Amino acid sequence: MRFLRFITREFLLHGIVFTIIGTVILASLYLVSIGAPGEKFMEAGKSFLLLISGSRDFSTAHPGFSAGRIIASAAAITLPLSLISLLILTLQALSGAAYATTGHYLKSNHAQYGQENLCGFFEIVGSILAAVPLFVGFWVLTSTFGSEANFLLIALFTVALGGLSWDASNYLKADMLRQLSTTHATVFTTLGKNLGRFFPLPGTFSGYLFSGSLPHFIPYLAGKVPAIIGAVTIAEIVFSFPGLGSTLLDALLATNTDLLLASVFILLCVNAAVTFLVKSFLFLIYPRWYEKAI
Repeated sequence: MRFLRFITREFLLHGIVFTIIGTVILASLYLVSIGAPGEKFMEAGKSFLLLISGSRDFSTAHPGFSAGRIIASAAAITLPLSLISLLILTLQALSGAAYATTGHYLKSNHAQYGQENLCGFFEIVGSILAAVPLFVGFWVLTSTFGSEANFLLIALFTVALGGLSWDASNYLKADMLRQLSTTHATVFTTLGKNLGRFFPLPGTFSGYLFSGSLPHFIPYLAGKVPAIIGAVTIAEIVFSFPGLGSTLLDALLATNTDLLLASVFILLCVNAAVTFLVKSFLFLIYPRWYEKAI
């Protein structure tokens, strides 16, 4: 029953239903904004039905048009770049929280202030990067590398600028710091385990604290997926990648409703797929925490 409830809620409701309804709402708002006549709404609705039914030639306005190119661009550009960005965000949050937590512990219990002071410096740098608009960072990248910047570097800029990694690190750090004064954390420090200053590895002090924060951190990551995908689509436009971002922009400029429908639908599918992947991890590892989260 628990597994069926998970599939019904996350795959059917938050996945399929959300994607379909979201596409209809966004496409309708677009048609309203351009002052489209009533028959345009009917044509768009027919195209969308053909699209979700799997028709190769779903476009009523452009016979022969296929969504294959859009799906291919999502699989080759948008989805991998989103997953790489999510992985980098997770690693940065883990390392930042581990370093800050162990630094605070050393200061409070051993009067060692060096790591804590260095954390303060990193906090200032992170807040400055968070205040930099994302497009400014991408402009610097394009000025330096042109369109030759690799995915890893783009993903790093995607999460480092605009506040994603700064917010994730602070969230996890605050959750882990709440456990420092608890009895079980104090007892763990008497076992002589490694602190795990740079990463919360299993068996280390920071790893022990992170194990208590993990059920909270996974839902947080799931909530950040739309922001990551939004930043990725901006990157695709800036670097002229043939991904969903550039396809969506082309559709808007050409007022191609069918192309817009397909682009928005696949973009929401990518968002739903990545979110489902993150929540599946929470359900498999901490099913009871998943039940509490809903």
